[in-house]
Amino acid sequence: MKIKLIALDLDGTVLNSCGYISDKTLTAIKMAIEKGVQVVLATGRSVGLICDEIKSIEEITYAISSNGAAVVNLRKNEIVFSNFITIDILKKIIKIIKDYPIVVEFYSNGNAYIDEEVFINPVKYGLSEKCLNLMSDSHNLIKNIFSVVDDRSECEWIKCVEKINIPFLKDDMKNEVYNSLLSINDKVKITSSVEDNLEINIHSANKGAGLEKLTELLEIDLKEIAAIGDNNNDIEMLQMAGIGIAMGNASEDIKAKADFITLDNDKNGVAEAILRILDKNLQFS
Repeated sequence: MKIKLIALDLDGTVLNSCGYISDKTLTAIKMAIEKGVQVVLATGRSVGLICDEIKSIEEITYAISSNGAAVVNLRKNEIVFSNFITIDILKKIIKIIKDYPIVVEFYSNGNAYIDEEVFINPVKYGLSEKCLNLMSDSHNLIKNIFSVVDDRSECEWIKCVEKINIPFLKDDMKNEVYNSLLSINDKVKITSSVEDNLEINIHSANKGAGLEKLTELLEIDLKEIAAIGDNNNDIEMLQMAGIGIAMGNASEDIKAKADFITLDNDKNGVAEAILRILDKNLQFS
């Protein structure tokens, strides 16, 4: 069956280990678009944190963001499907994580919100200058951010939290926070898109569910979709698509669930997969 849509994860997939998209990968994406294949971004990032070089490609209309919690029309800046963390579950999450010396990012309406104390006292959170620079231009600073949940009447963004992201975690702290969150495992979904983070969504949110909603909107059969990813927040998407493609740098668990394994993200694995898809729409075995 002809592939009509390609869903692309970003970190560890489209982006190389340095966080950039290669010329070869960018060219392959544009080639797919020229041949009439719709390209969709499927990322754990909020829309505001998607790199402009990719987001600015006008023919890329949709993004499945925050691990499927929001499907966004990028050209209209409009959410076409949402699966937000409810206030009651948000309170449960915060009760568990609020006393840890960790950075907590709230993704809402395509933006990222963070407590201003992270920048006032970075030593408390073990943050380097590099970490601070990664957040300084892209995050909204909030005073006493955890208290916003209890006083949400005056704060619109807290009513539509897509995801909570906890970055820059050392292994021991990551394991401790993860194990603590298991007490509400039936209410949240915990994943990672990079080695040092934890991502918390409402239990029913994932990229596969977001992809399914988008295909209903676009009237495209799931069998006509190829999806490419590398980490455990991509599993449902790879399984949902007609062709699930794992990156060469993906874990063995992800590879086992894929239909095809391409090269790694430092060897233009996305470009290799796209070119193979476009080559008379060859089926993968």
